Amino acid sequence: MRIELLFELEHAELPKDNKSIWISFLKNVLFSCNKGKFYDRYFSGTNVKDYTFSVILSKPQFGGEKILLEDRWVKMIFSADDRNKTGLIFFAAFIQAKKRKFPLPDGNLMVLERVRQLREQLITSSKVVFRTVTGGGLVVREHNKETNKDKYYTFKDEEFGEKIKNVLKVQAQGAGFSEHLSEAIVMTAIQCKKIVVKQYGIYVDVTVGVFQLEGHPDLLQYFYQAGLGSKHSMGYGMLDIISQGNE
Repeated sequence: MRIELLFELEHAELPKDNKSIWISFLKNVLFSCNKGKFYDRYFSGTNVKDYTFSVILSKPQFGGEKILLEDRWVKMIFSADDRNKTGLIFFAAFIQAKKRKFPLPDGNLMVLERVRQLREQLITSSKVVFRTVTGGGLVVREHNKETNKDKYYTFKDEEFGEKIKNVLKVQAQGAGFSEHLSEAIVMTAIQCKKIVVKQYGIYVDVTVGVFQLEGHPDLLQYFYQAGLGSKHSMGYGMLDIISQGNE
């Protein structure tokens, strides 16, 4: 399920480092819905989350630690895998949160004004060309348990092919797909570039652009709906379909 949320800001600006705003929003609406019945399912433990989101800003101008916007409207696109009814759970929470005021840093606030379901495509091919959605991108992280430090890879790195394959394998198996299907996934960069995003005070290397994914259609459908790569539940990895098969 793919859902569009439309917010109105009191002031047409946001912090440059704003990932925490949207994650806090998701936590808030889920905690407030159905007496928090589903909160622990998504925000406790380290289970692989089956959703992603992307935030679309109106002609942003980046200056210092703030983003200045052309107007006070901001969109969030939320997408979830259908198998565990995650989309329906969050959709109900979003509907209940309409017209509520959510405080933001620097005395700003936002109000959720509109919630609507978007059309999705059904993947029937084992070969799909995707584009990363505006406001997101693909994150490939390798965590060193001994040093407790992270290293991020983009398509420019020689190790990228190996690292993305490992990340997708772990994500797929965490979502319940077999080892055979998980190991068969192949990604090929077509037209990509590297960007750097600030999140929780650190800079993250991100790949954006067009790439091809090969694998079982059910697994490609999962990546399309739940997001692809490391940190997909933190606003990365959302995809749009450009073509599939021999289109």
